[in-house]
Amino acid sequence: MNRIRDASPRMHLYLHVPFCRSKCDYCAFYSVTDAAAATRAAYPVLLLRELDLHLQAALPPPPPPPAQGHSHCGGPPCPPAGAVRAARMPPPPPQAAAPSIATLYTGGGTPGLLGIEGFRRLADGLRARSLLADIAEWTVELNPASTTSPLLDTLRAAGVTRLSFGAQCFEDAILRRIGRRHTAAATRRALADARRAGFDNLGLDLIAGLPGMTPSGWRETLRQALDLGCAHLSVYGLGLEPGTRLQAAAQAGMLTLPDTDAQMDALAEAETILAAGGFTRYEISNYARPGMACRHNLAVWRGEDYLGLGPAAASRIGRRRWTNLSDLSAYTQALEADTLPPRSDFDELDAEADALERFAFGVRLGEGISPAAAARARPVLAPRVAEWEACLTRLAAQGITEEVPGTSDRRWRLTPRGSEVTDAVIRDLL
Repeated sequence: MNRIRDASPRMHLYLHVPFCRSKCDYCAFYSVTDAAAATRAAYPVLLLRELDLHLQAALPPPPPPPAQGHSHCGGPPCPPAGAVRAARMPPPPPQAAAPSIATLYTGGGTPGLLGIEGFRRLADGLRARSLLADIAEWTVELNPASTTSPLLDTLRAAGVTRLSFGAQCFEDAILRRIGRRHTAAATRRALADARRAGFDNLGLDLIAGLPGMTPSGWRETLRQALDLGCAHLSVYGLGLEPGTRLQAAAQAGMLTLPDTDAQMDALAEAETILAAGGFTRYEISNYARPGMACRHNLAVWRGEDYLGLGPAAASRIGRRRWTNLSDLSAYTQALEADTLPPRSDFDELDAEADALERFAFGVRLGEGISPAAAARARPVLAPRVAEWEACLTRLAAQGITEEVPGTSDRRWRLTPRGSEVTDAVIRDLL
């Protein structure tokens, strides 16, 4: 049977923490802003219970979505989290000791809202299952507004190795405009506190094209990010996601956003400035100093398996991929009944489709892709090698791709121009 512990002895694990104090105007990720303290306190137990169910049993067919009627889909509020059954730490099952975690990424939401006891409980549970013995990287996303020195000390003691702060920019007026709760000073203070706690692998998220941001303001944000001495910077272009307050305001004519050309110019300027500051663009939206790329995200983009826990978390194991339903109440009820949470989608790909997707993910990486190497790793791709080489050569003539020099296999990567049309390149390859 296709058990998680059999399919992936070295797991890449993602934990989604869906709690937020408030919803940022641009954010479309699943989060809950009205969770009681008891709900947050019980949540690590639910994550561990879901993990145990994956480790113990073969993956079942996806459960049907629950009937509508919860606070996160238009109905009455979820039951109080004190109703979470058996919030005490579940004992690890014997089977749970088989795999180990290669990388662990805790994202959200606002993971810091788990608090000191929540992270202790989570780390103790993973350690009791012998899952942290060989971990190479544990990332936790943090909001500067909710980062405290005691929390940072707890994360360090728990074994967290890497922190990623949602800075977005260094202009307080713009931060307020997009619904962020922190200030530029809070970001600087959080980084200083993290260093005092012993962290040296620190990253920031930045967003280009925010409402009200000028070219000079963007350059100042990049300058301050460099001056803070971070090891990693993620730089995203602002997107108007359906259902967000930012999209509604833009459609109502209540704010003006930079046009597409201006946003592309800002992203190109980021690459120039960050390269001059010693950063390498190792993925479309990610820059790192030498040796400081995010190992978890690299594993995903290289097509390795990963398991996601929590509502809205995505997974890919073998040829199966699925996403948990974005509903904390349904998630809680399923795990209280010792069943895996319902899924919003579930696919089982054939060997060729699975290999094609994993190959195409690599287009996003600065290290590039090699059709020949991909075919050696997954022979089902061999008939496509000549077609891909022709496609990549044609794109190179248009200035979209280029050969990576000094590699044993013929490897191709996107040019700066090509990075602006990544999705189109992936469609061509698929």
